[in-house]
Amino acid sequence: MLPTAAELIDRARASTGHTDLGADGWQDGLDRLLDAATRDLALDPATAARLERTVEHRLASRLRIEDWYRRQAAPPPALDGIVVIHGLPRTATTALQYLLAKGPEFRYQRLWEIRNPVPPPGAHSDEDDERRLAAIRAGQDALGGSVQHITEPDGPADDNTILGLDFHNQELGLPLPSYTRWWRTASLKSTYAYHERVLRLLHAARPPRLWLVKAPYHNFHLDDLAVQYPGARFIMAHRDPAAAVPSGCSTVGTAQRNALPGAPPDPAELGAFLLEHLVEGTERAMAARAVIGEDRFLDVHQEEVESDPVATAGRIYRFLGLDLGLPARAAMAEWAAANQRGARGQHKYAAEDYGLTRKRIRESFRDYIERYSVAPEDE
Repeated sequence: MLPTAAELIDRARASTGHTDLGADGWQDGLDRLLDAATRDLALDPATAARLERTVEHRLASRLRIEDWYRRQAAPPPALDGIVVIHGLPRTATTALQYLLAKGPEFRYQRLWEIRNPVPPPGAHSDEDDERRLAAIRAGQDALGGSVQHITEPDGPADDNTILGLDFHNQELGLPLPSYTRWWRTASLKSTYAYHERVLRLLHAARPPRLWLVKAPYHNFHLDDLAVQYPGARFIMAHRDPAAAVPSGCSTVGTAQRNALPGAPPDPAELGAFLLEHLVEGTERAMAARAVIGEDRFLDVHQEEVESDPVATAGRIYRFLGLDLGLPARAAMAEWAAANQRGARGQHKYAAEDYGLTRKRIRESFRDYIERYSVAPEDE
């Protein structure tokens, strides 16, 4: 049995010596996460302990963040802007973020700093930061790198950690369908306010302050994100859903099997749930774009990123009103050449492995495919 939210909060306060958890809005997500874990999981002692550690770490991070803010003579500088990469998962969103991160204009979260954001990194050099060195010593597996996903010690991380700090992440690392279904339509206004608070902490002494962030699941809450960041620009990544959805099933299935080795997910149940989930996210994104304004969105297809990554980056820079200089072009070309599809091995998956068919997936995404002229991908 899991501890109550109050018990976990007391533990985090005792471990840090701090009491202030910041602005309200996170409590409902925490309550629902603990309820879903009890409802949806067969909680063995190891899984329960791991979930407790995760929750305590998030609470402790919030406490340290608020203590850092309390000790500042003035608030950290505002963002100079934000560029948001989103779309279906497995549409080269990570590759696109890594590619653009080679440009000197952008600030992005490194995994080692966002897992433990206090104190924020220094202004001059991060090479000797103990958090970075510890991540390198732990090796690529600890950083999350695999055939399925690009991860480098100093590369960009997506927004799941920050959203988790406010207990409004989609939480697909465990099979928590009751939580995830609630999260889809929950308000993320407080979460994106906290998102900005964390970014400002991270860039307090470590510019630049034009942020490049990424998460496919921003699809569900672009309206709330745009309220928090009224000047945000959006890059929506596209790929044939008949390829993207099974690839997502494989990635999520791997994460859930690793988290619950004694109770792996049923592939057909996972396939049906993710198809439902991703269709809804795409529909919500299309509806939000019409409200936010299509002029703030740029569409990028995976085949563009793979066939001519530097030209794709140039098109994005023009959309953002930036100049792509020769050093950045060279760095992007070098990174792209070393990270072509298959460079870390072949990621094998099939729709049928998850009780789906390519035809059924495409029918479910018919409006999306037609609206964005998404080309079918060969098997």
